[in-house]
Amino acid sequence: MIFWGIRMIDLIGKRFGRLLVLSRVDKTNNGNYKWLCKCDCGNEKEILGDSLNSGRTQSCGCLHKEKVKEANGRHWGRGTRLYNIWSGMRSRCHSKGHTGFKNYGGRGITVCKEWSNYCVFRDWALSNGYKDNLTIDRIDVNGNYEPSNCRWVDWTTQARNKRIF
Repeated sequence: MIFWGIRMIDLIGKRFGRLLVLSRVDKTNNGNYKWLCKCDCGNEKEILGDSLNSGRTQSCGCLHKEKVKEANGRHWGRGTRLYNIWSGMRSRCHSKGHTGFKNYGGRGITVCKEWSNYCVFRDWALSNGYKDNLTIDRIDVNGNYEPSNCRWVDWTTQARNKRIF
């Protein structure tokens, strides 16, 4: 495309880090173009073309927030939603003092040995569809927490998958 004698590179459909370019928005006073981008996290944001092409901007800001959280002591995931899911799962199965123990550990439901390590669980979760709006679900409600029996589902699906007393 050529505009006003200056060649503009069309970025629509191109990916820059976590950003996918959806459309061109406008041209700034200094001749740079703004592009509407959709981030992998779902946010949309207008980004300058120079920032995309140079690699300075690779997300809507979520990547920076993740790095700041990590640098501020959320080591091993503590304080994250995924860590809380992992911790809750283990507590229900192993801690007799947990209010849900009778429905989990008390019925013999366990967490597989490999998931005693949070990093292993986290890696499984991230490569098997984990999103912040989903919950872990055991496919067989009488089975253990293990990769072959777990999936990430919405709350409606989770509520439907229950045992009959």
